[in-house]
Amino acid sequence: MDRAEKLKKYGKKRKRQARSGRNGSVRRSSRQKAVRLAGAAVASACLAGLLLFLLRPKKGGTDFLYVTKGELASCMSFLSEEILPDGWKKEADAYVTQAEMKALIHNVGLAGMIPASGGTERLTRQEVMECYEQMLDYLDLEDVVQKETILVLSRKGKNCQTQEQTLQADGNVPELKEFYTYGVYVTGDQIIGVKAESEKTIALRQAQVESIADRSVQATFLKKTYQIPCKDEQGMEELKRAGFGASCMLCIKGGAITKIKEIKAPDNFTEQKEPNTQTAQTLSEDVKVLLLNQGKIHYDQIFLTSDSKWSVQQTVKKKKKKTTYQPSETLSVKKLKLGKGSSAQIASSGENGKLYLTDSHGDRISKGYYGSLTVYRDTEGYYLVNHVKIEKYLYSVVASEMPASFGAEALKAQAVCARSYVYRQMAADDYSQYHAQIDDSTNYQVYNKSEVADADIEAVEATAGEVMYAGDEIVNAYYFSSSFGYTSSMEIWGQEEAAYPYLKIKSMNPSQKAGKNTPDLSEEKDFQAYISDRKAPSYDSHSRYFRWNAKVELSAAVKELKEKIKERQKVNPDHFTFFSTARKKSKKVSSLKGFGGVKKMYVSKRGKSGAILVLTIQFEFGKVEIKSEYNIRAIVGCAMEQIAYADGSANTGPGFLPSAYFSIAFDKKSKRYLLSGGGNGHGMGMSQYGAAGMAKEGWSYKEILAFFYDGVKVKKTAEKS
Repeated sequence: MDRAEKLKKYGKKRKRQARSGRNGSVRRSSRQKAVRLAGAAVASACLAGLLLFLLRPKKGGTDFLYVTKGELASCMSFLSEEILPDGWKKEADAYVTQAEMKALIHNVGLAGMIPASGGTERLTRQEVMECYEQMLDYLDLEDVVQKETILVLSRKGKNCQTQEQTLQADGNVPELKEFYTYGVYVTGDQIIGVKAESEKTIALRQAQVESIADRSVQATFLKKTYQIPCKDEQGMEELKRAGFGASCMLCIKGGAITKIKEIKAPDNFTEQKEPNTQTAQTLSEDVKVLLLNQGKIHYDQIFLTSDSKWSVQQTVKKKKKKTTYQPSETLSVKKLKLGKGSSAQIASSGENGKLYLTDSHGDRISKGYYGSLTVYRDTEGYYLVNHVKIEKYLYSVVASEMPASFGAEALKAQAVCARSYVYRQMAADDYSQYHAQIDDSTNYQVYNKSEVADADIEAVEATAGEVMYAGDEIVNAYYFSSSFGYTSSMEIWGQEEAAYPYLKIKSMNPSQKAGKNTPDLSEEKDFQAYISDRKAPSYDSHSRYFRWNAKVELSAAVKELKEKIKERQKVNPDHFTFFSTARKKSKKVSSLKGFGGVKKMYVSKRGKSGAILVLTIQFEFGKVEIKSEYNIRAIVGCAMEQIAYADGSANTGPGFLPSAYFSIAFDKKSKRYLLSGGGNGHGMGMSQYGAAGMAKEGWSYKEILAFFYDGVKVKKTAEKS
């Protein structure tokens, strides 16, 4: 449909709305008609009054009062054709004036339909966005642009972390301050423009408090930690009484916590150890999985179908209503007319019936879901929870986490690990505010993203109900892709190894079946000697990650490097130490300010397993000590130029290092750091490629698990501990 047809269609639609008076578009149409009848003098007077009102002093600086040409161009990016007036691209930082808005309205074919006067006066943000929303009414026929209210938790470069997801915002979008709420325009995961600073308070539910000091609260929300200013002194006092690890609801607006609610003290050690909380008798047979929308919790629209007869049950006017649908019939949840705070249950007939997400045409866009789906609606939109039997949940987890080609015994070992892991995560109840326990992403275990093979089902059914216990407690069954020849212990995360006695350093050398007699690789020369042996015997040497080499250029990526350090330091403040060396004596400081360019990078401490425990990056006037394998991989990876794998394949560009098991050398000729490494993942628990190698050698799944997890017992959940 060309623009002329769009305008003709929407011109008729707006006339009908003006006659019927059904919605807000009527008010806009009526207002536009009134403005036209009143004449330019009245319009000018109204705009002058608005301008005086909006130009009053406001938090956030005067720049936010106006809109640049670059930002408005970003707002119009939902149109595929070129519509910008001449010269706009070269003047991206200039503010939009009355004449320029009039020219844009003319270029999109809306002259005479949206009132605009010429002139050199700058338009306020409110005036620009009122015109923009009128343009959306006419031109955004597919609802590509969505209006959302976001709470900015952090913004680093283009990444803007909100209360739900990470959105991307280019340089044309104005700077959004941390812990402020904004009304924004979004397409996909891109913020294309900002409507205004919002007066809405956003609540972070089930936030876990780490510390309280200096009128601020350090809290973890969805596995990320933030230091947030707090105005609620009484709430902080109550948090202090509740103790470290308390959970609560943090109400945030205007750069600070305004109210702390729903404070819940953490379970004490005795309560966690009560037999009835961890023993087999109390374990559920079902799991509630939050189905994310490309990383977001909420959906604007959901379409559903099933491969068999299915039904929807909801409460309408205090009466239960059940509607039946035929196989392949598609339902839009908007037709359910769910009120905010209400829900609907969708179930497929038969034990093996599957439900699917579809597009608006009824074409499937997901794998099939066993069990039932519940659609909830709240103030942010819809969200979706899958209630499913754990055993059927595991079909897809095993399929998504391990290739079927790894062999039956390896798949069985994976099934027991995944079952043990999900029970531990269910107990944490991270998503209780969304009627769920876990989500379907790598935050927990990947679910329903790969086709399930017969081998996956057979592995789950062969180990039905089996989990690993250390005493009365289900183990934290960590697993990873592949090792460099040794696994690690909790030393990689700086935690007490004694608290996890079943996670020990193991040699993957086939000649050492018990995994014992492992050498100490904490000395740099010993690790370098081992990592340089590309043919070292190991059960997972068939992985392309067994050995890899990477080139890193720190000097050219100093800006990205510092941004990544700041980002990770905010998440894990205890894992970073900053020292200023501007004077002769080194002094501990709180930030990278004044550090200058990069001079060198080196290993300060290596663990017995060979993992780097402390990495130091030396700047011109300071240095940073970095702990924890994930931080090291993320920070060094952002400056990586190229990586080559054992199978001859290679990747270029920045990314994420496969592991923290690497040595560092500097090539003076190319001025690049050369990393010689091995393995993929954190390195603790079961190596999936190692399990495949063991299965090929005839190991049973219980032997594989006994190798990787010291002293554990594999038992069915129905058995008494």
